[in-house]
Amino acid sequence: MIHRSRRQILLAGADDRALLLGWFGLISSSDYSHRTCDRCNPMPQFENDSDFKKAVLQCFEQDGWTVTPAPPNTIGYDIELIRDSECVAVQVRQQRAKVHAGQLEKFIDFLERPAAVKFTRGFIISASGFTPSVFTYMRTEEVVDVALGSFKDNAIFWEDGDIPFQPTKAQLTYIGVFTCKGGVGKTTISAHLAGAFALNGYDVVLIDLDRQSNLRKLLGDGVSIPGRRGGLGATITVLNHTDWREDDYPDTRVVICDCSPDYDANPEMFIEKFDYCLIPTTLNPLGINKNADVIRRTFAAIRRVNTNAELFVIVNNYHSDEARRNDVLNRILKTEFETLMADDPKCHYIDPETVAIRFSKQLLYWGYHIVENDKPQLAFREIGGRSLPRVDFLKLLDYLEDHTNIEAAKAQEAKSAVPANQ
Repeated sequence: MIHRSRRQILLAGADDRALLLGWFGLISSSDYSHRTCDRCNPMPQFENDSDFKKAVLQCFEQDGWTVTPAPPNTIGYDIELIRDSECVAVQVRQQRAKVHAGQLEKFIDFLERPAAVKFTRGFIISASGFTPSVFTYMRTEEVVDVALGSFKDNAIFWEDGDIPFQPTKAQLTYIGVFTCKGGVGKTTISAHLAGAFALNGYDVVLIDLDRQSNLRKLLGDGVSIPGRRGGLGATITVLNHTDWREDDYPDTRVVICDCSPDYDANPEMFIEKFDYCLIPTTLNPLGINKNADVIRRTFAAIRRVNTNAELFVIVNNYHSDEARRNDVLNRILKTEFETLMADDPKCHYIDPETVAIRFSKQLLYWGYHIVENDKPQLAFREIGGRSLPRVDFLKLLDYLEDHTNIEAAKAQEAKSAVPANQ
């Protein structure tokens, strides 16, 4: 059974949304009211993928589609749907974790390839739901040829794209962006990771620990990220470390520190609080061994004060069109950390093929608004209809949540915020 009343349509006007709902064949253009349903089931509902695919297949057959399973070893989709003039690629996801923005982007990339030219659009059906970043991606990138469905109780519920309400009272998460070497993109990553959190509805405080105070120069006192459908949105507030008091910002969920490359210049009170720390680097053939040594020294410096933080190496300024050379350099850099990761399970190297901050003109020229005397802003503007920085930082946020307990902590907060009698 397919529930037709919920769909991920991300256009501003209700009339446009209704037309697209009818175009997708999920509801008629005269009936687009939304009903509430459970967003996802966090545990797998089937013992194996094949049983899940069969259940999804039956749902579409009952709804009048001609259904054909993809041939064995097919990459990109699992089921082909045909009805009237439409041909749809369906990808089914039977996994414990929610579908994240990287998986959505990979499916969209597949649909844009010549091998997928016969498909008019695509569906992703998930047994565990979708992360908030998926909905933000759909909205900000204006994706209208992919529909998202959550499978529960032998039915598909088409998602409406609203990010779940976030409780105002919450345990703070501290994230440090830290390296013992300047010029690798600390400030850029600090600001735009904050932007990804804000896009997902979190108020964020950015604390500038670097003596150069580049955050204050680039973002002033902060920026506001508009909400959707008339919502209030979220704020990014920029502070010096002397201005930060937790009680002054009760709605803040996340604190991100842009640390100084001079270790002694960072107040230990912040380093002690880091739950997560990002260490940016680059795949530079001349400096790859030096960069690895810098990162090891950074890890050691943090561990002298904080033994509990999860530490992540993230590749910045990544040229994704250089596959062969990237593969060689990536293997060399990853090998440098194998012993370190074996000794410290809280040290992680993020494979750039999974998540990286790609080279883009938006990030290259971030800060040009100062030259033009324009208002503070992030580098999320679109070029050619897409924003690589926006997508990359949403993917990074999902990666952190998928590989740490951030998501579990937020779920516990949401649970504790519900009155006991509900």
